[in-house]
Amino acid sequence: MHRFPIRRILSNGYVVAALATATIVIVQYFLLPLFMGSPPLLLFLLGVALAAWYGSFRAGLFATVLSTLASIFYLIEPLHSWQIVEQREWLRTLLLLSVGAVLSLMVSLLRSGERKALLEVLRQKERLEREIVERQRAEQALNAAHTEVVNERSRLEAIMETLPVGVAILDAQGGIIGTNRAVDQVWGGPCPPVRSVSDYAVFKAWWVDTDERVRPEDWAPAQVLKKGEPVVGQLMEILRFDGARAIVHNSAAPIRDATGRIAGAAVVIMDISESVKREQALRESEERYRLAIDAAQMGTWDWDLGSRKVVGNPRHAALFGYPPKETVMDEGMISDRIHPEDLPHVAATVDEARERHTRYDCDFRIVWPDGSVRWVSSIGDFHYDAHGTPVRMIGVLRDITDRKQAEEALRDADRQKNEFIAMLGHELRNPLAPIRNAVHLMRKLDTPDPNLRWARDVVDRQVDHLARLVSDLLDVSRIVQGKLTLQITLVDLVTVINQAVETSQPLIESRHHTLSVAMPEEPVYLEGDHVRLVQVVSNLLDNAAKYTPEGGRIWLAAVAENGEAIISIRDTGEGISSALLPHLFDAFTQAARTLDRAQGGLGLGLMIVQKIIEMHGGNVEVKSEGLGKGSEFVIRLPLCEQVCVVPGL
Repeated sequence: MHRFPIRRILSNGYVVAALATATIVIVQYFLLPLFMGSPPLLLFLLGVALAAWYGSFRAGLFATVLSTLASIFYLIEPLHSWQIVEQREWLRTLLLLSVGAVLSLMVSLLRSGERKALLEVLRQKERLEREIVERQRAEQALNAAHTEVVNERSRLEAIMETLPVGVAILDAQGGIIGTNRAVDQVWGGPCPPVRSVSDYAVFKAWWVDTDERVRPEDWAPAQVLKKGEPVVGQLMEILRFDGARAIVHNSAAPIRDATGRIAGAAVVIMDISESVKREQALRESEERYRLAIDAAQMGTWDWDLGSRKVVGNPRHAALFGYPPKETVMDEGMISDRIHPEDLPHVAATVDEARERHTRYDCDFRIVWPDGSVRWVSSIGDFHYDAHGTPVRMIGVLRDITDRKQAEEALRDADRQKNEFIAMLGHELRNPLAPIRNAVHLMRKLDTPDPNLRWARDVVDRQVDHLARLVSDLLDVSRIVQGKLTLQITLVDLVTVINQAVETSQPLIESRHHTLSVAMPEEPVYLEGDHVRLVQVVSNLLDNAAKYTPEGGRIWLAAVAENGEAIISIRDTGEGISSALLPHLFDAFTQAARTLDRAQGGLGLGLMIVQKIIEMHGGNVEVKSEGLGKGSEFVIRLPLCEQVCVVPGL
């Protein structure tokens, strides 16, 4: 349902005038009998007032005229006529017309004043609302600004507390407004109240360079407040509040307000005592390094891979045959002095160190302008950037000519020694054959003289001993010269042990030892030199017999485990000291022997044992708990890897 448009009707004063006049005419028309032909025309003033109120003066005047005409036609006799007979009716009509006009004017004026007042009220209300909104916005902005200031202050305080240096904020008089904890840490305790520059006397400090006392007006913040310019890098020694001394770095900068005036200062103080100590230690270390370099007569060099320049010390230049002042050289000056035969090796060593990120270590020859040749040893390391690209190489260089000459002389002497040993062995072997033949001939003659028999037996034993010594000398000579060869065949481990026991049995029995032998239950086959393996086991059995007091015990055991043949020879002999164990397999090494021992040697047997076992792909180790506790030699040899063909099958 649609609502009746009352507001729309009331918004039009002329419509209100017509409706109000019509309503009053109808009411009075039907009430004429009650009014005895003289209805109250002033009732029309209600319609006039309504028309003037909801419309305007013109609407009220329209209602007045309309009411007058309606009264003449409908309410004044003669009815339904425009004639007015009686004079009093004229007066009533004129009174209605004049009062209506005046009322219209008054109501319209009153309505206009009310509207103006209402408009003013509305304007005041809008202005007040705007002011309230603006005030709310201002309060919100103020609250936001306050919150931001609080947050900014919190952030600033957090930053200050996390700084590793002391930070203080001062006012325009130099008084301390706030500090972080690092300030107390620098000064060794809480700072006393400071209200102005004159209070700086509580801080005791001395200039590092002059050792003079720092006056209050000389401190960085005092200078900043006075001159308005930053002061950076005051270096001083302070007396902390806990009595300790420290070296500090002090700086300050002005804080200005919106007008540009100095409102205070910011101070930064940092304890650099450890840095000063490290710097002093570094200088001392560099001095020691320089002295060591000079004492060792070493050249230092720094190769910049970008510029291809090599910067060295005077010794470096001298080693390459250049004047000491030639400390900066290019790569060509370096390569020109390297011996042509060594240059490829040097370049390859440099490339290998660069690619593998390893240390460069190379010995090479340098040819001086006068033709003389010097040996040098060069060591260096590459330095790389963040991408792994080499950018420089730093190292040292030293003259090793004397060492190389000594090594060459030593090699010559060693070569001559080996040649002499080989020659001695051969020369000693030559007379052994006729001597042994003469002994055999003497045995065949079987002389009855006991003195001759004793002399024959002595010669026979000494010939055998001398033959073993010569054999050891020749074996060592072959090993050193790389001429010892193996006759590799399929070897039965049991056969090797039996023959070794048979060879050493006379010596063991002569020493009255008890020998216990444990053989593997199954056949064990090796690929090796039968004669040499018998020699190894027999040599170890002979050593056990020689270095075990008479009446001792010797155990020989052989097993096959985890693809290896393990041979163990253990005795109750004198044992081996811990100092001798690491050198037992070196040439010419012997344990201490008493003078009454008949058996001896050159100390070559164990070296020969080790070399022969290593040539078979095995290893030998020795164990001993110390002197007087016996010893044990353990040989490990690889078993036959392929399917072995057993002889006779």
